[in-house]
Amino acid sequence: MKFILLLLSLLFDESKSAVFPVVSTKYGPIQGYEYTSPAGYTAQIFKKLPYARPPLGQMRWRKPELPDRWNQTIDGTFFGPACAQRTVFWAGPATGVSEDCLHINVYTSNACRKSNSACPVLFILHGGLAIFESPLRFTDDALVDNFVSQGLVVVSAAYRLGSFGVMALGDENVLPANLALHDVVAALKFTRSVIHSFGGDKDRITILGHSTGAQMTLLLALSPAISPPGENRLFHSIIAMSGPGRLETEQRQIERSHLVANKLGCDGSATEIIECMRTKSMNEILNVTNYGPSSEEGPLSITKAGELLPIRSVKEIYESRQPVRLMIGTTLFEFPAPGDENKVNVVMGIENDEECFEKYTKDRQSGYFVPGYNTDSQSIIMTTHLFAKSRAENGGKVYLYEYDYPEHAKHTQDASFLLGFYPFKKDENEQWLSRVYPRYFANFAKGERPAPDWYQLKPKQMNYYSVNKNETSGESPQMKKGYQDNITKYYEEMMEYDRQLTIERRKVLSAPIEYH
Repeated sequence: MKFILLLLSLLFDESKSAVFPVVSTKYGPIQGYEYTSPAGYTAQIFKKLPYARPPLGQMRWRKPELPDRWNQTIDGTFFGPACAQRTVFWAGPATGVSEDCLHINVYTSNACRKSNSACPVLFILHGGLAIFESPLRFTDDALVDNFVSQGLVVVSAAYRLGSFGVMALGDENVLPANLALHDVVAALKFTRSVIHSFGGDKDRITILGHSTGAQMTLLLALSPAISPPGENRLFHSIIAMSGPGRLETEQRQIERSHLVANKLGCDGSATEIIECMRTKSMNEILNVTNYGPSSEEGPLSITKAGELLPIRSVKEIYESRQPVRLMIGTTLFEFPAPGDENKVNVVMGIENDEECFEKYTKDRQSGYFVPGYNTDSQSIIMTTHLFAKSRAENGGKVYLYEYDYPEHAKHTQDASFLLGFYPFKKDENEQWLSRVYPRYFANFAKGERPAPDWYQLKPKQMNYYSVNKNETSGESPQMKKGYQDNITKYYEEMMEYDRQLTIERRKVLSAPIEYH
């Protein structure tokens, strides 16, 4: 009888360990859970793994620090809270929001864990203007079916948002600019140090970002402060989905940050403001910040400032000579809403801003330029064009695409196929695309061509992969030439116009003074 009880006990323990696996990392153990998707793929998932000390108290508005080692096993069977935000764009997470949010979530498989750390890694960054969203939005089903099933280890990372992540006061010693980007760098370094425990290869990490996450991805690859020329990067390849190129100026970010501080009754020097704001609760800070994308009342997006981005113009980023293995693209419509603010010139690093925007306005009114897109969309298209072309010209392996099926082709809607958020009812063509589209990204992350008939970008042709499907007409994904020719050629003319204006201005400034 004792033997039978012992056997049953051992069987029970083995069953339990299979359902709730435990992984030991250099920082301590974490328990996850085994998950089988409706499609029949099984994964081992470990959530809420801290990559930094909680940014609370005196750690608020400081650069992330490595987490303390832990002895007790972390319960990684559910998400931690989303980073502090006002969730005006979605219903909000079941686990709530908190400043204690600097976690990664790891999705792996039994095969990868037994692979001697040979599986490539997909590291995902969410979008949301650096003011909202969370990796909690990515569904287990999507990540398991699309990526774990293809032999990848998946990591999703959270980073500080809004006033907690992108505030700036002009003093790096008091408040480092771009804390959100500092968080991402820390998450990457932490991932490299522990991912072998989950079966991942630290030297085969591909970063995938959508929207602002894509912007961060491009900055990580090309900022000389983050990836110095000639030094090994923290990752192998990058994927940028509909990434905006516009960066806030430091002065504008400081103005937005002072508005928040003033509402809280905090003023004075940068030190006095931060000391005062550290006495305020998370909700007090959230309640005085308007986080809408058109708001003038709070910090948003990434700033051209600080240790990580000491640049004057985004042009300095895309003119980098760093070769990068890159998959980059946009959707057919991006932002269909009207809007004609001056957003594209900033992306291109235009020097004579007023004159060039005046030319743009006249060209629109005369009919010389009919873009078919608002300036939000134009800025994303030009960002994609400039980064893709410049990387290919500098020896990078670049794969350019456009998601062209028109039914759901607005900004980030194609990410639903990959990550599971913003779900929508799919027609028969989208059912096909939902199976095929994610495979392109998985193939690229594994070091392969995204598709057998998808060829590297040739800058003179600007060839791209048109992702489309129509059972009625017979349309299928295929290579095309001239990515967004109408827009890209116009702005190349504009850049030459700007260059000539600068030359003329310099002639005037350098002309000798005549005395009469």
